[in-house]
Amino acid sequence: MSVSIIDFSIVSPLGIGQDEHWANIFDPRFIPQYKLGKNEFELIDELYEPLKPYLEGISPERVAVVVSNSKYNFGKYSPSSSSIELDFFAHALSSYLAAKIGSGAIPYAISAACATGLISVMKGCEFLQDQTVDVVIAGSVEASNIKLMEAAFDQMGVLSQSERMSPFSTDRDGFVLGEGGALFILRRTNDVQNAYAKIAGFSYVNDATNPTQFDRRGFSIKRAIRQAMERADIDQIHYVNAHGTATLENDQLEADVFNEVFGGENKPYISSTKSYTGHLLGATGSVELGLCVLALKHRQVIPPWQLENPMPQMTSFMNRPPEGQLTTCLTLNYGFGGHVAAMVVC
Repeated sequence: MSVSIIDFSIVSPLGIGQDEHWANIFDPRFIPQYKLGKNEFELIDELYEPLKPYLEGISPERVAVVVSNSKYNFGKYSPSSSSIELDFFAHALSSYLAAKIGSGAIPYAISAACATGLISVMKGCEFLQDQTVDVVIAGSVEASNIKLMEAAFDQMGVLSQSERMSPFSTDRDGFVLGEGGALFILRRTNDVQNAYAKIAGFSYVNDATNPTQFDRRGFSIKRAIRQAMERADIDQIHYVNAHGTATLENDQLEADVFNEVFGGENKPYISSTKSYTGHLLGATGSVELGLCVLALKHRQVIPPWQLENPMPQMTSFMNRPPEGQLTTCLTLNYGFGGHVAAMVVC
């Protein structure tokens, strides 16, 4: 049973809303502003507002909310507080939005590091496929303006010292933390007449090699890609939105995987939209899914932002398909702890 994306809202360093995101991708004057200065609850409010009309006339008991982030809400934590701050806990975002919808709406939260957003959408699909509900709001948000988090990534040596992300570049030097999120209205395809896109297949697998490193042969990523395509019943992908974190190890691993999985004829166009948004951590999966949906809507791939020196292994994946022929997208996300997620939309 397939699931369709009826509509979605999106906020990121690329802008607010679908139109602004798409326009800024092709605006040569665009310069990313990675920090939005909002907490997760403010992002939820902003994203939920345009989606409210889709819930009119639907009982809250037939709605599920799968909205997550990759961590506890540290912005709500105070070490000097003598009481428990409920907004601090990881489930607080989904409970907050479910309460807005009404008593009976099911709140659910996922914690899967930087694959959180995409896996939240997968769980939303499962709620629909097993008939638990009729409508799902799924997605994720992340506010990364927390010094502790930034210091941890800096200690790992994965933050860009140039403060610019250049995925799949020979001179890449790490990622920049960004903020934002996206929420999707999901319904069973058979229940609707019009939709932005169809979630054709997905896969969620694990790589237990190391908490912060995958097997260098990329077995888990290859498995996830092939499973998602098999479940979608397709043999050709036109556009891949790669995880592409601009770190030395991730981009090399992905390049090797892509050359094996897509090494034949009819290569897909591959880019990482993190060059525009920064690394959104738990929100990266939902925002990047939203950008894939926009690419399908406009039948146009998303070029990397100011990529000057592409890795030699990636140049064969940078030939754009003929205009109007983009009908299948694959989006990929990975997270510390071995999380690997792949989704095909068409």
